[in-house]
Amino acid sequence: MFWLKLKVRVLKQEEFLDLIEFMQIDDVRVYGIASGLEKNIYWATEKIPSCKFEQIDQIRRSSASVSANICEGFSRRSYPKDFIRFLCYALGSSDETKHHLSVMRYKKIIDEDSFLALSRKCKDLSIRTLNLIIHLKKKNNLH
Repeated sequence: MFWLKLKVRVLKQEEFLDLIEFMQIDDVRVYGIASGLEKNIYWATEKIPSCKFEQIDQIRRSSASVSANICEGFSRRSYPKDFIRFLCYALGSSDETKHHLSVMRYKKIIDEDSFLALSRKCKDLSIRTLNLIIHLKKKNNLH
């Protein structure tokens, strides 16, 4: 089930669109998870030697793109198709981040434990983002 956290109470899925105009981006759970992933990627790559700059730069940019696209889509939430489009971009960036993690593991740039932890977070974020997309499509009859 999809949940959003507000300051007063937690909203159920069916209540989401009724209050979406009054929410702040920080109230959108997938945005918080995406921001957390971005920070975790940064911390995990902070001590990697600069000779691996290309891989580090790529994964940092793709992970930052997830939260940026959610934020940009949220700013256009009064146009559900636009919001969904940006959520799809965020989903693609999350998958790109998973790809970069796999490449970094293969090249032994990150260890197995870091790979598993970050991959789990990417998977969770992708699932939640996809659930939000599905919810918005259903609510707005955009099948």
